[in-house]
Amino acid sequence: MNMILRQRNGYPLRPTLFGNLFDTMLEEFLSPTAEAAREGGAFSPRIDVVENERGYQVEADLPGVTKEHLKVSVDGSRVTIEAEVRREAERKEGETVMHIERVVRKYARSFELPHEVDDAQAVARLEHGVLVLTLPKKQAAQSRLLQIQ
Repeated sequence: MNMILRQRNGYPLRPTLFGNLFDTMLEEFLSPTAEAAREGGAFSPRIDVVENERGYQVEADLPGVTKEHLKVSVDGSRVTIEAEVRREAERKEGETVMHIERVVRKYARSFELPHEVDDAQAVARLEHGVLVLTLPKKQAAQSRLLQIQ
């Protein structure tokens, strides 16, 4: 079987036969999520962060998580999301469980925002496996003139 070599801008590229498959496997193997899964640690949920003049809207994918097993904390401009999914293996009479991978999964993600968050006004909602955070920016403290005594 011949491998096809392609060129881009005059520079040779690697052979295309299995190139994409190998890249995908390597990317999956080296990704932080795959590493956490291999080490039994926490998975890092994927997030979207959108900023407007009033604050931030954060969406995080947390499939299977219930609000009882979810913890979100805000400390200044740092946001931390921690969650755990536990599934009890249901065994019916006459059934033999052959393989289980979906028993426990932990999620953890911490990130910094450019501005401090007004944690008193922050709102968190969990809808259909998606955590939606509304995080208003903290207003800068107004300076005041001190009376000299």
